[in-house]
Parts: sequence; C-alpha cells; structure tokens
Amino acid sequence: MTRVTWDGTASYEMILDGHSDASPASVYAVLSDLSTHLDWGGRRQRRSFRLTSLDASGPAAVGTEFASTGSIPMSTAHWSDRSVVVLADAPTVFEFHTESVAGRDRRRTRARWEHRYRIVPEGNGSRVSYRLRRTSITNPPLRMRAPLMRTMTHRVMIPFFCRRGFANLLDAAAAPARAEV
Repeated sequence: MTRVTWDGTASYEMILDGHSDASPASVYAVLSDLSTHLDWGGRRQRRSFRLTSLDASGPAAVGTEFASTGSIPMSTAHWSDRSVVVLADAPTVFEFHTESVAGRDRRRTRARWEHRYRIVPEGNGSRVSYRLRRTSITNPPLRMRAPLMRTMTHRVMIPFFCRRGFANLLDAAAAPARAEV
C-alpha cells in the first residue's frame, strides 16, 4: 500500500507499507546494518535511482552519522547525502534524517529528508511501514517545479522508484529464513 500526502509545497510525505516473512528483529537487523543498504537500496535498485556509495558499516545506533551518494532519475547529477540516525528502538523503529545536495553551484538543490521504518509483528513475519518525509527543499529541479511534472513526480514517480527499494528490503530481511528451509 502506498499513501502520498503533498499539498504542492516543500512539505511531502510518502508511506509504503508491506509484509515481510522475516521477524521484526530480522528486519531491524538489516536496517540497522548500514552496509546492507548498498545491496537492497543500491545494487538491486533501478540504475537511475540507487545508492552508489555509502560510507558506514556495522550496526547503527542513535547518533551514528554516515555519508552516501546516489543517482537521480533523468539527470546526470548525483545526490550527496549526510545522514544521522535519530531513533534506533530495536526491533520496532529505525529512523534517520538526511541532508541532501545535488547539482551545480548556482542551481544546487538542497533538501532535508526523514526516513522512518516502523516494524510490528504480523503472523509469522512483520508488517513494515516506511515513511519518507521531505521537510524542506531549495532550488528544486524542473520536474519538481513545473506544474504537471511536479504533480507526476511527487504522486507517481517518487513512490514508483521507492517501492522497488522497499520490496528489496523486505526480501533481504526474509532471505536468511528462506535459506534455512
């Protein structure tokens, strides 16, 4: 399930919700092990929208800072991100905030994103909700400014690109359990 809340301003929120056959502890372990993000949010993601580097490893805790870069659809620019873990409540919530910069000097886009994963038991697995919230943006690219394009970008394209990474996460968390069967 996907929900988008956007009123046409800088404020934006998207929520993806799904089931994983993995336990909450297994999902949390994948999320808090930042080195796994390069797999489910990088190599297994669409080429035009993926993490391309991540400077972090091991289990993350509140206060853990990390840097990453990522590709942007329909652009030669790349995001350069600085993130910090703000909530790490195993095995139920993992949240980090990201300051992103993309583009060239005068038209440099800056954005602040909040990534929150909520994990609850469901049957033999977990229900996972991912909330992506943009709290600010300056100098957005044309596709986020032009009337029709910005609606399509926010309501269709951002969820489209994020869904694959989210599905990859759910799959990565369940993979060890499938290997034991």
